This record gives sequence, C-alpha cells and structure tokens, in this order.
Amino acid sequence: MHYVGIDLGGTNIAAGILDENLKLIKKGSTPTNVDRHYTEIIKDMALLVLRLLDEIGLTVQDVPYIGIGSPGVCNREKGILLYSCNLKFDNVPMREEMQKTIPLPVYLENDANCAALAEGLVGAARDVEDSITITLGTGIGGGIILGGQIFTGFNGMAGEIGHTVIVQGGEKCTCGRDGCWEAYASATALIRQTRRAAQEDPSSVIHRLV
Repeated sequence: MHYVGIDLGGTNIAAGILDENLKLIKKGSTPTNVDRHYTEIIKDMALLVLRLLDEIGLTVQDVPYIGIGSPGVCNREKGILLYSCNLKFDNVPMREEMQKTIPLPVYLENDANCAALAEGLVGAARDVEDSITITLGTGIGGGIILGGQIFTGFNGMAGEIGHTVIVQGGEKCTCGRDGCWEAYASATALIRQTRRAAQEDPSSVIHRLV
C-alpha cells in the first residue's frame, strides 16, 4: 500500500509518495504558475503524481486515494476549494477536476491543517496530543491539533492565524484586509519589503545586486 499527498502552494506544487510506514520514498515539484486557469493547475498536479509513480514503478492501482493540502477554506465533504486568496481560487471543484485525470478518491484539506496533522503523526509533535503548527511560505498558515485530531472551528478556519491583524491600518493583505500578519512575515511580504528597501536606497549593496 502506498499513499500520495499533494501540497498546492502559491509558488510550487509539491507531491510525495509514502509507503505503508508513512516513510517518504519519492517527491517532486513543479511551478504553480498561479495566473493560469484552475483546470490547468489541477491537471499539472495530476500529471506530477503520475510521473512520480511511474518513476518508482507504481501505477494508480497501487494507491487507495489522494490527499490534497491547499491554502484557503475547503468544503471537505464535496472536495471543493471554497476560497483561496493567494491562489485566486473561488469555488473550485478540486476533487472533480483531479478525477478527470486520476480516477481515485480525493480528499481535500487546508494545507496548514495537513502540516499540523503530519507533525503530530511523524514529526516534531508526534509525542503530544495537542499542538499548533505554523507554516511559512507564499502566505502564513496555522493548524491546530487537539486530542490528536484537526480542530477546524465552527467555520473551518480556526487555524488561519496568518490573517490575524497585527498592525491597525497596516499593509494591504491579499485577503482584502489591512495589517494581517501574512502581509508582514510571509515570503511574499519579505520579497516586497526587500524590493522597497532597495528602491529607497540606491546606494545599498542589495540595490546593486538586484
């Protein structure tokens, strides 16, 4: 038995194949190119999985289902990504699109929740029942594990700590609000801040380098 997990990020799509002991045996990635239509992005997700399986001599018949971790708010029952500001996805039928290429059961969950669950199963939090995991990338996410289970809250967004406002009237965030933590500490924010600093000081070393 082998398992497939996909991490859909704002910059890259990553996929991994695990054995029955949850040991990662193969991984790969491909650029998300987020400005494309969602059908093209999801097709690339499926093709990445098929390529990785082929490289280790497996087929979809060796996999019982596929798990997808995506930024944003998910309808887990229907496999729909309701909203993701970093991906610009709105009511995207992830499961349905994925199954057009790979006819397997598909499970969808917030990416930070997946990371938190993984840390609880085989990572830094495996010896505790309650933990919080913070993910840093294109955005900032958070996952909460209580009693060994993902805690989603009443609206499925309990772990979305990246959109906690830390500066009143601060930097504009991709979610539409001002002053979110994500607008200051994500990779996207750090790139923006570095670019701004270089432009404001043409004599700086970083300005000369870039």
